[in-house]
Amino acid sequence: METLTLERMEIFHADFNLDKKDNLHDIPEDAAVFGIFAIVDNEPVNCRYTGYAENLQQAVRGMFENPPSEGLKHFMQGPWIQLLMYECKPTGTAEEVQQLVSEWEARYQPKIDTDGEYPGYYDY
Repeated sequence: METLTLERMEIFHADFNLDKKDNLHDIPEDAAVFGIFAIVDNEPVNCRYTGYAENLQQAVRGMFENPPSEGLKHFMQGPWIQLLMYECKPTGTAEEVQQLVSEWEARYQPKIDTDGEYPGYYDY
């Protein structure tokens, strides 16, 4: 599998922020492995989701509009700033792509509770 470049950007959907910002059209329509994170001091923290998509732009729009869980709905449609990290155009066999997704899951350990919070984040 080829070496991929890690990209990241804050993401906004006009329907889910007070300023009506929207930059989803700036997301590539390429295949990608990706993660959805919170952001603190311009750095990704507390990964809420990792996955693979044939069309990254469409997948991220779906995360806002039709999230796969109640917790992700609260996070994507709530007051948090979301950061998208991704690597475009993973090529290789289905097994190699799945291996890359598994590596992302192990590295970023996505977690989310039903309120959209990262479990344990506020446990001091």
